[in-house]
Amino acid sequence: MPMIPQARKQPGQARSRHVVAAILEATARILERDGYAGLTTNRAAELAGVGIGSLYQYFPNKQALVAALHRRHGEETLATVREALRLSAGQPWPAQLEQLVSACLRLHLAAPGLHRVLEREWPQFDLPPADNPLDLELLACVEAWLADSGLPAARAPRLLRMADSLLHGLALDAGAEQAELTRCIAAALSAYLALPADGDKISTL
Repeated sequence: MPMIPQARKQPGQARSRHVVAAILEATARILERDGYAGLTTNRAAELAGVGIGSLYQYFPNKQALVAALHRRHGEETLATVREALRLSAGQPWPAQLEQLVSACLRLHLAAPGLHRVLEREWPQFDLPPADNPLDLELLACVEAWLADSGLPAARAPRLLRMADSLLHGLALDAGAEQAELTRCIAAALSAYLALPADGDKISTL
């Protein structure tokens, strides 16, 4: 695995955070429309309305921009899962799972071109799950939800791998509507969670 490109520094003041947010949003729009080949630091700076020098204060190259978008996607995913669980609290777990799937699909379908770049072209610019604090927080969140629902928390790692594969495999390919994709993915994940307890003895992937 190659070394993941890093930002030069993290923004401290509100104005700096606004500049970085504008740069990342501009980068996301370029990737969504034109893909990785269409991204340059000059284009990102111009679309963000900042000077190229301001961009280079934080990002040494376009690879670092993509790595930062990976981190932003992880933050958005974690926030989406937490909010879906908050809104569906008290419902039976299958209904909660369907709402989780629906919320995560909306996140991906809002910018499929961007997510194709992140997940298919440059996934190596994202930290592996075992070393990614956001992925570890997501795992803990799902483990807690499973335990609260009376389901085996030990199934959380595989559940997340299944969800990741299904969401990115289906949502990033045009054709199906969100409602159909939600039913399909939720049904597959529900079937796994409904397995008898000894199903956990299946060798891990």
